[in-house]
Amino acid sequence: MNTKLKRLLLGIFSVVLLSTLYSPSSVNADFPLRVVVNGTKIDFPDAKPYVDKNSRVMVPVRFVSEALGAKVDWDAKASKVTVKQDEKTIVLFIGKKEIDVNGKKDQMDTVAVTSKQRTFVPLRFVSQALGAAVVWDSPVRTAYINTNGEAAPKAETEVVGGFVVPMWKSHTDLIVTEVEWFSPGEVMFQVNLLRADVDKQIEDLTIILSQKCDPSTVEQLVNYIKQKDERWEYLGSKPFYDEKSKRYLYVFETDYEGIDILYISAEESKRWKKNIEG
Repeated sequence: MNTKLKRLLLGIFSVVLLSTLYSPSSVNADFPLRVVVNGTKIDFPDAKPYVDKNSRVMVPVRFVSEALGAKVDWDAKASKVTVKQDEKTIVLFIGKKEIDVNGKKDQMDTVAVTSKQRTFVPLRFVSQALGAAVVWDSPVRTAYINTNGEAAPKAETEVVGGFVVPMWKSHTDLIVTEVEWFSPGEVMFQVNLLRADVDKQIEDLTIILSQKCDPSTVEQLVNYIKQKDERWEYLGSKPFYDEKSKRYLYVFETDYEGIDILYISAEESKRWKKNIEG
């Protein structure tokens, strides 16, 4: 890029940075997590899946169980959840590690819990008790469940600028490329409103950025780009400084279908920060 143009852009960016650098942020943002049953993504309208302190994927029991063809009963008085599928009956108690499958008791390494008026159970234990195969794909934070007994294949990935990224077209519509906009070591992300499944593009963006950036920074950026939900709608440029990576994320101005986000190099980010702090 032309040196004069770089300086001009840096000057413009600095004005915007002053108004955003110290803006309040949420510190409770969670990384998104997906559950796919027999190739179909499960939608969780309110309470979302998460990974607990024992590194187990916890899911709202009703949505996943029903996707597996099972029925769920909740006994509030006994704090007991019962999952029934054909000849199988699974019983769990809130706060206990015991799982009962057709009268046979076993121990889990985590407990069922209630949160946000939903009952959460460990995905692997319940799914396998129902005869399903479960695969956890960490790079794309997705749990694949197959009821045919065969393990679902993990998403193919590649490394782009240090980020583990699902292969474009086959596993994501989000475009991720290594670029040299200001200096080497930068990565450009593009969400496109005309490509299939915009929500998944944004989910993928969130998961990928969370590999290196603080979740509160990612949440701010995602909330900002979500303001643009129509092709010709205008979205102004905006920088986000991430304390964890010590990098700037820059959303480019756009009034067309593409939303471009630049993960700026460490070298250039230092210049921006020095310029702002004098």
